[in-house]
Formats: sequence, C-alpha cells, structure tokens
Amino acid sequence: MQRPGKEENGMDHTMGILMIGAACLLVLLVAAMRSKTQIFLNFILRAVLGLLLIYFVNSFLDGRGIPVHVGLGAVSLFVSGALGAPGVLLLYGIGICAWLLG
Repeated sequence: MQRPGKEENGMDHTMGILMIGAACLLVLLVAAMRSKTQIFLNFILRAVLGLLLIYFVNSFLDGRGIPVHVGLGAVSLFVSGALGAPGVLLLYGIGICAWLLG
C-alpha cells in the first residue's frame, strides 16, 4: 500500500545516494591532491622543530644532571615529524619510564 503523494521508486533513491557518495568522494579526492605538498612540508617542519626541541631539552636535562636523553635518530625524526611536540613528549615519557624502571 502506497502513501498518498509518495511514489515507490527505489531506483531514484539509490541513484540519489550514489550521487551524494560520488560528490563526497570527489571532494575528498580534490582535497587530498591539493594538500599532498602541504602535508609533506608540514611533516618536514614538525620534524626539524622536533629535533631542535630534543636537542635543547637534552642540553637542559644534561645541565641539571638528569640522565634522561632522547637520541637524534631516524625514529625520533619520524615520531616528531608525524606527531609533533606531543610525539617528542612521548619520547621523553618513554625515556623517563626506562630511567625509573631501569
């Protein structure tokens, strides 16, 4: 039984959903293509600033006699580039846990 004023046409409903999905996918694709260089530059900037932060925090902790150091290697570069300052804090948190437990 149909409601008055409503037509049951599943094809129009399905086509509408597909069109909305295609539009959303197109917007995401354009945004991804446009922001690839921005993402890369953002990663490089966070990595460089993270390594500088690690260097200065290591110097500060060494001057205070605290034996917690984070190395300036590939893992530190990747973590600071991907996560930024919270990643650097995570590395120091791991270092502090290792120092307290070791």
